[in-house]
Amino acid sequence: MDKHQLLYQKVIDFAKNHDDVRTVIMNGSKVNPNISPDDFQDYDIVFYVNDFIHFMKNKEFIKSFGDILVMQTKDVQRPDESEEDLFWYIYLIQFKNGTRLDLSILDVKDLDKKVYDDSLTKVVLDKDDLLHDIPQANESSYFVQKPTKKEMLMTINEFYWVCPYVGKGMARNHVFYSIKHLDILRKEIERMIDWWIGYQHDFKISVGKGKHRYVDLLPIDLYNKYTETYTDAKVKNIWNALYVSLDLFDELYQKIADESNVDYHPEYKKDILKFIDYNYKKNERV
Repeated sequence: MDKHQLLYQKVIDFAKNHDDVRTVIMNGSKVNPNISPDDFQDYDIVFYVNDFIHFMKNKEFIKSFGDILVMQTKDVQRPDESEEDLFWYIYLIQFKNGTRLDLSILDVKDLDKKVYDDSLTKVVLDKDDLLHDIPQANESSYFVQKPTKKEMLMTINEFYWVCPYVGKGMARNHVFYSIKHLDILRKEIERMIDWWIGYQHDFKISVGKGKHRYVDLLPIDLYNKYTETYTDAKVKNIWNALYVSLDLFDELYQKIADESNVDYHPEYKKDILKFIDYNYKKNERV
């Protein structure tokens, strides 16, 4: 039994031997049929329990799973205002041997409120037979969603609105200001990339956590342009990242405009380039 299997077994044995733990489910890459196992995967496990307060206040039980390198709990996390008003707690644990456990604790009374939201769910333990109808784990919750016309228009507007900020930052020699706005541009580019990929696969595809499937799902020319939107703090490279971002966004915009029921406007890119070059960079493009 390797270290990962050993951790899993310790967690499941604990749940079996403690009557307060009624149901255990596992989420994430460990139950994803499209992910090849590797040595870096976490265990994402949820305990549905009777005595929620006990598991929140008495943290000693965590030590039985291994030697802890660093741990984060809900007590020290920044609050997320979008979270539902449920009784829940979380232990994010990095063990010294390289294994990791993300253990969520929820009140069993809330079982039906969240468990069906994630298609990557596997029932590990169900003492009361509450989840007999859970479907087989699949990626459908993570498929790229087809954009509405409004979403497309918002993305187009946001991208071209932010472009001049990069140039203004460079004109002022505010390098990090420019880089931070390049990051905003990239988020809008990623929306377009996701949608383009979605259209290629009838929106039955996931681009993976952190967009890690781009390398497999994008043609090499689009993938290379995407990588060039990342930059260091050198002036020449920041300008290049901006121009590549404009080229890539325009190309994607043109590719999916008809399918998204929006008009393609080639003048958007031309006008922005002219504005940036005249106001913020009057010399030749690098």
